[in-house]
Amino acid sequence: MVESCGFVFDVGVWRRRNVGVGVKRCGVDRSAKVWAGGGRGGGAWLPPRGGGFFGRFGGDGEGGKPNDRFVLGLGIVGGVEIARSIEKSEGLGRRNLSWPYILIGLNILAFILQGFMGDKLTMMGAKVNRAIAEGQFYRLLTSMFLHGSLGHLLVNSLSTYSIGPSVESWFGKRRFIALYLFSGFCGNLMSFYFLPQPSIGASGAVFGLLGALAFFLLRHRGLIRGSERNLTRFAYVIAINFAMGLSPNSQIDNFGHLGGLLGGVMFSYLIGPNLTIERVRGRPVLVDRPLLTQAIRK
Repeated sequence: MVESCGFVFDVGVWRRRNVGVGVKRCGVDRSAKVWAGGGRGGGAWLPPRGGGFFGRFGGDGEGGKPNDRFVLGLGIVGGVEIARSIEKSEGLGRRNLSWPYILIGLNILAFILQGFMGDKLTMMGAKVNRAIAEGQFYRLLTSMFLHGSLGHLLVNSLSTYSIGPSVESWFGKRRFIALYLFSGFCGNLMSFYFLPQPSIGASGAVFGLLGALAFFLLRHRGLIRGSERNLTRFAYVIAINFAMGLSPNSQIDNFGHLGGLLGGVMFSYLIGPNLTIERVRGRPVLVDRPLLTQAIRK
C-alpha cells in the first residue's frame, strides 16, 4: 500500500503513458512505486496528489436597473483544495501547460478585453435569453469566459486554481477540458430555461469540476482515503453557495450552478475515471474503464 498525503493506492494506476510514478514525500518510502502501465521506455517522477480543505470566501455584485442587471455566478465560496502537487514532476509536471491555468489566463484576457470594449457584455457573448432563442447558441459557451468585475473574476479564478489541478490529475487533460466546457454549457442551458435575466461567469463550469470530483471520490471511496471527509466538505461548500443564492437581492445564478454541478456529475459517471483492479503482465493495476467506452464497445 502506498500512501500519498491522504490518497491510498493499493495497487497502481493504469494509464496510456509509459510512466513510473514515484512517491517522494509524506513519510513514504521513496522506492515505493505506483505502476502506470505501458510498454518500453523510461519513466518520470510524477507527484501524487493529496491535501485538505481551506476557506476562501468572497463575492461580488453588480448593480443596475433590473432589466440591465447581470446575474453573476459566484464560483465556489470556500474553495476546496483537495489536492496540491507535492513537488514538481521531472518531465511531466508544470513543464507542460495545464488546462486550469490556461483557462484562468483566458478569463483574464477576456476581462481585459471587456475593459477596452467598455464592458459591452451583451455584444461579447453574455447569456441573453432572447438572443439565444433567436439562434445565438454560442452564448451558452462564451458567457462562461466573461465576468462582471475584478472580484467576480478573482473568486472564479481562485476556485479554478483550487480544484482544477486535482480534477486534471485524475481525469487527464482531454477529459478535463471537455468536462469544463460541458459543465459550463449545462449550467448556462439550465439558466436559459429557468432564469430570464442575463448572466455571465465561469462558476457553472467550476461547479461542474466540483461535481465531477465528488462523484469520482464517491465511486472510488474504497480506494481513496478521506473520501467521506472530503465529500462532507463538498456538501458544505455547495450548501453555502446555494444558500447565498437564495438571499434577498442576490445576483447569484443558482440555476447556472445547479446545471453545472449536475453536468459535472453526469460527465464523471459516463466518461470519468472508472478504476477496476485487473492484472496486466502479471501485475495488479487499476485499469480505467469509463462506462460510456464500455457501452460503445459492447
